[in-house]
Amino acid sequence: MTSESISIRPRRCTMFLPGVSPDMFAKAMALDVDGVCVDLEDAVAPDEKDAARERTLPLFADTSPEDRTLAILRINSLRTRDGLNDMLAVLDSDTPPPALLLPKIDHASEVLWAEELLLTAKRPVELYALIETNLGLENTFDIARSTPLLKCLVFGAADMSAALNANNEWAPLIYARSRVQHAAAAAGVDVIDVPHLDLEDEQGLRHDAHAGQALGFAGKFAIHPKQVAAINEAYTPSADAIAYAQKVVAAFEKEPSGLLVVDGKLIEKPVLRALQRTLAIARQTGQA
Repeated sequence: MTSESISIRPRRCTMFLPGVSPDMFAKAMALDVDGVCVDLEDAVAPDEKDAARERTLPLFADTSPEDRTLAILRINSLRTRDGLNDMLAVLDSDTPPPALLLPKIDHASEVLWAEELLLTAKRPVELYALIETNLGLENTFDIARSTPLLKCLVFGAADMSAALNANNEWAPLIYARSRVQHAAAAAGVDVIDVPHLDLEDEQGLRHDAHAGQALGFAGKFAIHPKQVAAINEAYTPSADAIAYAQKVVAAFEKEPSGLLVVDGKLIEKPVLRALQRTLAIARQTGQA
């Protein structure tokens, strides 16, 4: 997969919901978010896993991969009994979730195994892979290239910081974040950043959202509706960015040689692809 095939589905803000609270699903899907992820892993206590699974799978009956807001299910690790039970429930469902978030991925083979299992699902299911372990970080490039079903990597800062013996802060994790983003860009898939866990720290949320966008992330997870606006603001193209992209794309259409100067700056085709992505996101989010 090359940079020409980068997914241009908006993934600016994705809301996490605990699998023990299915009543929150409809409200979350109505928010101005690009995704809603129901969590069967960290947000569910061990003795509630079975009940959460039973309550969660019916939520996806009226969802589709083409929905404006993508419905996602985070299952437990496929290296655990709970994860295997989650996958069996997905395969047995007449309406499986449009996307699965696979946690604690260490090797590309785990994603390929999920792909093989999903061949028997009753409708297409795309995959997200959560990079939050040392092995996962080491193997990120292979994971990102593993299968066309994999549409997105997710960076998990909490577990990653523990694995690296580092503080869970932006600066100590910049190498890990950059490596995951590099692998995603090389494979032509998106990457989403971890939620900001301090609900009262709006300044920190805004900093991390804008820093992630500048680094090349496609979006960020949220854990509360009040975080949505700040995340969307960071990951939605600004009016100036849209106008500039329109100007450059129009100039390339008049001069398709692959090299031109706009506002005194030399512009080449790799920049054009990034600007086309900006315009695609702007169109799909109603900004252009």
